[in-house]
Amino acid sequence: MNAEALPYTLLLIMAELSIGSLWITLGSDLRGGVTRGFVMTMALSVAIAAGLAYWTASGIAIGKEIDGYRIDAGPFDDIKRALMVVVVTSAVYMFCVFMGWDPIGRLFGIAGSVAGVLAVVLLAVLLAPPTWGFPGSFLALLGGTVALGAVSVSMVWGHWYLTEGALPSWPLRDLDVVLLAALGLQVAVLAVNLFIPVRETPTPSNPIDVSIFANPALYLRIGVGLVFPIILGVLSYKTTQMKAMQSATGLLYIAMGAVFCGEVLAKGLLFLTGKPL
Repeated sequence: MNAEALPYTLLLIMAELSIGSLWITLGSDLRGGVTRGFVMTMALSVAIAAGLAYWTASGIAIGKEIDGYRIDAGPFDDIKRALMVVVVTSAVYMFCVFMGWDPIGRLFGIAGSVAGVLAVVLLAVLLAPPTWGFPGSFLALLGGTVALGAVSVSMVWGHWYLTEGALPSWPLRDLDVVLLAALGLQVAVLAVNLFIPVRETPTPSNPIDVSIFANPALYLRIGVGLVFPIILGVLSYKTTQMKAMQSATGLLYIAMGAVFCGEVLAKGLLFLTGKPL
């Protein structure tokens, strides 16, 4: 990956992490079973991560391409506005939960989640020109957003079992199911996007003169970023059934690192090949 693409990769990763975590946190809050302290912690974390995404976006001098990867810069300002809405609503969400105003906080969480959906859609528009189409880039970003959110929120929630042993096991079990569903979506999206021809191939300043199937990064993306966390997710699900919550949390620690690595590899392959993987 060329250095020119690094700020955009960081923007995409931080946006996926913050928005996905907000979606999963709000869903867990609405479903119940999680503590108010956990919701406060996650809402604050989302505000910080979204703030870093906004800060990254603000430092980017947007142009017509990213190291030979043509983009649609039109929605970039709206992306920044949507991220700022996520920052503000998440911070208010946290404050309302702290004050005991949970229903009002959830309304702000819903508003931030809607802004997050808009940000993901606009990011997909920005990245779509070289790909085979908007659906390919959108589904890839959607899968990454839910996967990063699910693995991060579930890993953090696992720590609550270490201090409050009387908590029910089903919230972590359900988060494992969401993680596995998100990874399954990513596998399906990768299979489709890998074989559909792109509209144009990016022309990076340091091209890799091999086909995508000869690029080791593809197999690292599949093995480390998808297969490995799926195995860990299944094992975590099984350990929650046995109420071995500390073991489940440890497995999710490793899964979180694998999912993050997979997303970074996916963005690198995107900017090199035009394929949202």
